[in-house]
Amino acid sequence: MTRVSAIIPVYNGAATVAEAIRGALAQTFSALEIIVVDDGSTDATPAVLEQFGDRIRVIRQSNAGSSAARNRGAAAAAGEYLAFLDADDLWEPAMAEQCAAALDAHPECVMAFANLALVDSDGRDLGARLIGSGFDHAPTLAEMLVRLWPIMPSAMMVRRSAYESAGGFDARFRFGFEDVEFTLRLRELGAFWFIPEALAKWRFAFFPRQFKTGWQRPEAVALLDRILRERYGVSAGAMIAGRARASRSILGYIGLRALNDGDRAAAREAFRRALKLDPWRMRNIMRYLRTYLPPSLARALSGRTGAAAR
Repeated sequence: MTRVSAIIPVYNGAATVAEAIRGALAQTFSALEIIVVDDGSTDATPAVLEQFGDRIRVIRQSNAGSSAARNRGAAAAAGEYLAFLDADDLWEPAMAEQCAAALDAHPECVMAFANLALVDSDGRDLGARLIGSGFDHAPTLAEMLVRLWPIMPSAMMVRRSAYESAGGFDARFRFGFEDVEFTLRLRELGAFWFIPEALAKWRFAFFPRQFKTGWQRPEAVALLDRILRERYGVSAGAMIAGRARASRSILGYIGLRALNDGDRAAAREAFRRALKLDPWRMRNIMRYLRTYLPPSLARALSGRTGAAAR
């Protein structure tokens, strides 16, 4: 009997989707089905999916965005619990087992979510966790409305009944923030359960290569702000700023690690991209300039490379 349905939306994800699927297939939880929704890919994604044969179920549709793809997969799913794995992220073997066990043990909770390890776009471990101090608990709805909460689709498992009551993902979101809006509606229905262990790997898809384009476009920002004002009477400004700040902070962290390793070219590029997001942040201006110093002096001045936001 299928208890958990793993739903993987993919659009032109030939470079990463096979690794994501292999991680889902390697789960210690046996009552699991894997549904991959190909959202109109024009690259080699269909050929990659064919390699897995009947170990996965593939649904193909015209390009409609990740929200619509997740909803399409959920409609076809047989599981009591739904898990949403992005095609560029990875699961640890115990992800499904631990999340399902949490929901079994806590029937009052509508969702379980775990911490995630950070990896770069090439899959290299960055030695940090996405959820740090201050966010390492299950949030109230009030907390989620005042700051961006780091709950990622690839580390969440949702009761099917709660997903249906919430109405699924809003398909109007095609370029970011659909996860933020969905988890807010879900939190209205019941509590969450947080698992502090990093059960997934979240790929920072913007360095050193860029896998995502058209992300967080103005229409997505405007839609989120309008919905939050109408539904909750609050602005989305803090959440929007929080997501931009997170990307800048991760780039700064990558740059510091590269600088400490003596890779000034990588550090310079990371700081350059961080400055593109926030051109007037003095700390990253100084870090960028530091990449032109002799390596020993640059390392001495680089400071710590902790995972805290900067």
